[in-house]
Amino acid sequence: MYIKLNPHSGEPLYKQLKERIQFLIVSGKLKSGDQIDSVRALATKTKLNPTTVAKVFTQLQLEGYLIMRPGLGAFVSPRPPEYTVSEKKRRVRALLTPALIEAVFLGLSKNDISAILDNELNKITGDKK
Repeated sequence: MYIKLNPHSGEPLYKQLKERIQFLIVSGKLKSGDQIDSVRALATKTKLNPTTVAKVFTQLQLEGYLIMRPGLGAFVSPRPPEYTVSEKKRRVRALLTPALIEAVFLGLSKNDISAILDNELNKITGDKK
């Protein structure tokens, strides 16, 4: 399992880790029943304290994303939760806001920014406008 954390983002690393694992589960990259890295392995890969990783695992278990099996490890829950609409919007805003700020600082107009967003969205969805 590859998880990259950004220590310069201003977002706490434990929160980044939790959200990355949630995303991997919700997006289907990690499927129901998949075993995820051990606390120790993930702590080594992310350079986090094992106690921090263990707390993230506990939170994900309490929220229904993981099942902890003593002696075996952590597994994706048979029925992990899905993102609510408000959580989906929050995540997209968090990604878009820095890009929009950069566009404004570069002097692009609202029309230019809207055109870029429309064009990129059309590429992704396959719309031919």
